[in-house]
Amino acid sequence: MSILTDYFAAGSDRLAATAAEYVHGQLSLLDLAPEKAAANKHLHRVSPEQASRPRVETAHSGTLVLQSKGVDPGLALARLEAILTGRTHDEVCADPRQAAQIAPARPEDIDGRVVLSVTDTLRDALASAEVSALPRVARQWAIAESANDAEESLALFLIALTDLARRAGGRAERLYCCVTF
Repeated sequence: MSILTDYFAAGSDRLAATAAEYVHGQLSLLDLAPEKAAANKHLHRVSPEQASRPRVETAHSGTLVLQSKGVDPGLALARLEAILTGRTHDEVCADPRQAAQIAPARPEDIDGRVVLSVTDTLRDALASAEVSALPRVARQWAIAESANDAEESLALFLIALTDLARRAGGRAERLYCCVTF
């Protein structure tokens, strides 16, 4: 089973929590407008490689969204944050916002979707990262993930996540991850 991870920016935990809500037939906080979704499908047909590159898009709600597959908001982002900030993995994991469950409110209410927080420390470290340093960070991250063969895909994701962090910071928003399984 594939796990989808949509990273996004929101102005509050309360707004971010609505990403876990699903009402049949209605667009959710993270859904692209129908015309944008159709354009992306067309791009997949004509240029699958370009279409599969991670990028920040604006959902119909105005929410900034980075859609991806399988980048774990817990362990993987904790390792990335340790690399970017020099904090230890234990220090990163002790942050109360590190992969904290925002929605649903009770674990027993999880029904295929959960919203987790991303630390402000990671958002700020990404927003201030030098673009020229990102390939080195991606290499270190791939080694930390024991995924040397995934360095290129992690680099592309890192570039997009950095873009999301910069844009979120400019809008005084926090980062979140909606995990769909």
